Amino acid sequence: MVRINVKNEKLEDFSFMPSLKCTLACPYCMYEASPDSRVVLDIEKTKKFISTIDFNKINAMGFYGGEISADYERYQRFIDLAPKNVVKFTITNGTWSTDKKGVKKFIDFVQKNKLQVFISTTKFHKPFQDSKVLKEIVEKYGFTLKGENHIIPMGRAKKKKWVCSKKCLTYTCPMRLTLNPYGDIMFCNCDGIYPIVGTYNDDFNAVVKNGLNIRNFCEKLK
Repeated sequence: MVRINVKNEKLEDFSFMPSLKCTLACPYCMYEASPDSRVVLDIEKTKKFISTIDFNKINAMGFYGGEISADYERYQRFIDLAPKNVVKFTITNGTWSTDKKGVKKFIDFVQKNKLQVFISTTKFHKPFQDSKVLKEIVEKYGFTLKGENHIIPMGRAKKKKWVCSKKCLTYTCPMRLTLNPYGDIMFCNCDGIYPIVGTYNDDFNAVVKNGLNIRNFCEKLK
């Protein structure tokens, strides 16, 4: 889980996954993203859902998938739906670092959209990155290198058995909600399979309430 500067822990972080198209097909990918994926988020239904959001309740908005550098035009359409004054971020696999033109295109895109950048640098990503270039970019632009993570038991990393650690009760961060390309909204403060707390056909406040109910349920199990 990435950490965004928090104005108020009672606010929510809300993210969008415009597509599952990626430059890699990592063996542990919880969303089963790949270069061949054609799974995309419906922008018209997303617009309708966004119209229900009270942006005074938003801490930050994320845009990831998939890989942003594999689908710039689609991501731009979704970024344009967010108010300009809302903090925005993306998570990238950094494969663009191996090509000078790719580096320029990525830097230009994130600077234009004022995106905070988190670069995944797990053992699966590193063979496809230029670590020297990434180090220079991080120092110059203030991006964040994101190291090894707890592997979420979803997608290609799916497990028959897993144990809920009730991590959502100890995270000192806002509620993290993500709209995936299938139209489902996931509660992402969990370190197990992300519960679905709504869809883009629901009202934002109703989705947040469902997320709070997840926390309350886990609290009762303590």
